[in-house]
Amino acid sequence: MFTLDHTTDIIADADKLRRWRNGRIVMEHGKLVRVEKRLMCGNVSMAQVWWQAHYGRTDDAICWLDYHQPRGLPGFLTLDYVRSGSQAGYRSFSGAVHVLHEIAKIRGAQAIVAHVSNGKISDRFLERMGWQRHLEDWKGRHWIRRFYDGYPESNLARFS
Repeated sequence: MFTLDHTTDIIADADKLRRWRNGRIVMEHGKLVRVEKRLMCGNVSMAQVWWQAHYGRTDDAICWLDYHQPRGLPGFLTLDYVRSGSQAGYRSFSGAVHVLHEIAKIRGAQAIVAHVSNGKISDRFLERMGWQRHLEDWKGRHWIRRFYDGYPESNLARFS
């Protein structure tokens, strides 16, 4: 994918983030490296997820999270894809999710939705992060993080 722009300061560049429909949060060793503006959202297949989980995992400490705002649904963000190297720990992934929550707040999103296909991302972790099961009649593990009652307290300083 092609990167058009990026920011390292989410608060100072909030206006930029409001305009970007597609983005990638990049973390390393539990710290925010940058948020990138993407040309288009990632189109990831289940086969690609399986292949990368079994054979294509990189040996680095980088974790990235791709997201986008679906056309016609300005109140929602979609968590599209999470990629983490073998040395990227819990803190990097957790930090990426917290940064995504902050971007949702900046954009005024009512919720974030995700189809979680990796069994290593536990239901317990998602529940601890404030996510709830969603569309339980559908195939797969669908989750939603609602912000109807407000946004979580910002803790970006932990990841800077």
